[in-house]
Amino acid sequence: MNTQLRLARRPSGEATVDDFSVTQETLPTPGEGEVLVRSHYISIDPSSRTHWNDGESYRAMVAIGGIVDVGVAGEVIESRHPGFSAGDMVVGGVGVQEYGAVPGDSLTKCDLSIAPLTSWLGGLGITGLTAYFGLLDVGDPKPGETVVVTAASGAVGMVAGQIARIKGARAVGLAGSDEKCRFVTEELGFDAAVNYKSDELYRDLKEATPKRIDVIFDNVGGPLLDTLFRRLGMHARIVVCGATSQYNNDRIYGPTNYLALATMRARMEGFIIFDYADRYEAARTEMAGWLKDGSLKLRENIVDGTVEDYPNVLHRLYQGENTGKMLMRLPAAGA
Repeated sequence: MNTQLRLARRPSGEATVDDFSVTQETLPTPGEGEVLVRSHYISIDPSSRTHWNDGESYRAMVAIGGIVDVGVAGEVIESRHPGFSAGDMVVGGVGVQEYGAVPGDSLTKCDLSIAPLTSWLGGLGITGLTAYFGLLDVGDPKPGETVVVTAASGAVGMVAGQIARIKGARAVGLAGSDEKCRFVTEELGFDAAVNYKSDELYRDLKEATPKRIDVIFDNVGGPLLDTLFRRLGMHARIVVCGATSQYNNDRIYGPTNYLALATMRARMEGFIIFDYADRYEAARTEMAGWLKDGSLKLRENIVDGTVEDYPNVLHRLYQGENTGKMLMRLPAAGA
């Protein structure tokens, strides 16, 4: 049997256990061009919450009764696609279930000689690619410029800040505790870090950005972005990657001092990672080189659980109980 997690109703605010249902069905059989994957790790991402709303977006919302569709790393059990064989390790949108029959063209085969399977779901997966293209293509940092990354100890932020450093920029991270700030500077090599919960946030931010800010890589949104706008440099670029502080709100908070964009001749631009699909392989090749020479470091926070545990693990992410990329390890992956 195959255990699955389905969306039972549209959440109001943060999703709770009651917003989901657990079902069991017979093991799926892959059709022509499909691959049967046994899930080992499930990606825990704050942006998943935006897929459970009603309405329209850049992608289809999860239907009521539909499987919660998140990224998964796992093993090919059976293949009817010429590019995959039983035993291959892959990542893709299998969803929160123990087994999934999915189109082979939607999967990425993982080379475990480059990085462990978990990293293919994190730093070498959509998470890391989001940091790569958002920073380099949208933010376009120049050597010597100051790049500020919000949620810097998180899955995307930790990679974005390190790439800024690799490209010769000065990286400043914002994180929610002194411990996370130390992780950002001492382990990841950011030039400075600021605890955004500080009673003297603007003072601390001003000290960390004496030459103002050239690039903001924003994962948080909300009032924190207002504060950052006060430090914009001339021709600054604001990369709208995410807004974790707003995903559970009925009404989205927008920047109140957006006229700073005009004053500083700055631009604020969003992006969707899937627009860069034809460049994923080249980006992964470059990032693999950074992993090999030690200039890029990845951390995963792995929580053991079952399909039924997914809502509670996601709640832990929203409570700030995470450093690095958060993954849920299913029993199939072993210890």
